[in-house]
Amino acid sequence: MDNKNEILFAVREAKRNLGEAADFRVADALTIFEGIAPFLNKEVVTEIKCKSCDNYAPASFPLSRDFWAVDDNEYCHVRHASLKNLTASKLASCSHYSNQASLDLVNLGRSIMEEDLRPAFLERKLYDRTKFASYSVAFRLQPSSGKVCIELGHQTDEGFACSDIMLHIVRRLDPGFGAVASQKISEAMKGGPIMVVQSSLQTRRQLDIDYVLDWIAEKRKMDIVYL
Repeated sequence: MDNKNEILFAVREAKRNLGEAADFRVADALTIFEGIAPFLNKEVVTEIKCKSCDNYAPASFPLSRDFWAVDDNEYCHVRHASLKNLTASKLASCSHYSNQASLDLVNLGRSIMEEDLRPAFLERKLYDRTKFASYSVAFRLQPSSGKVCIELGHQTDEGFACSDIMLHIVRRLDPGFGAVASQKISEAMKGGPIMVVQSSLQTRRQLDIDYVLDWIAEKRKMDIVYL
């Protein structure tokens, strides 16, 4: 069963089975939950719980090491199942929720950005071909499920203008980079986060940054993959 009243039905069934024997604290909790339950359909549970969980992925590789086959449905890594195959009650009652790995990854990305990249790029300029001008390099941290992305660009009056250089700090392999890139990334993974550099060779040469990125990867004891 998967409809917007699924959790409500489960709560009411629990109240009926417990009856008068329920501890008053349990009864109070069930009453509160009964009031909340009508608003907790599967999409809401996924939005407020699963999408902030370390185990969530927007898609998956359903076949072992076949990076050309992708299931575009949301996926739970701890249950090894697509969310479409799990009920709202199972998602809501899941005891495997954690976001510590995601927080650690964001902290690692911020540390790399502030302690390594910003000092290394202090004197470098980034050429914007659309404006025919060079700018001081700016950075933006973008977290997402299973990875964080450090974007290199520059500040404009309208805000941050991203270049074609993106540094992804990846802790697991999910679809998003494409089949060929995913194969390269999987070969570099040894259990810890790795750095994936997505950029044109021309821009990397313009900034002369490969040795900086290699130094960061060595300092942080991370493998590095250039796409």
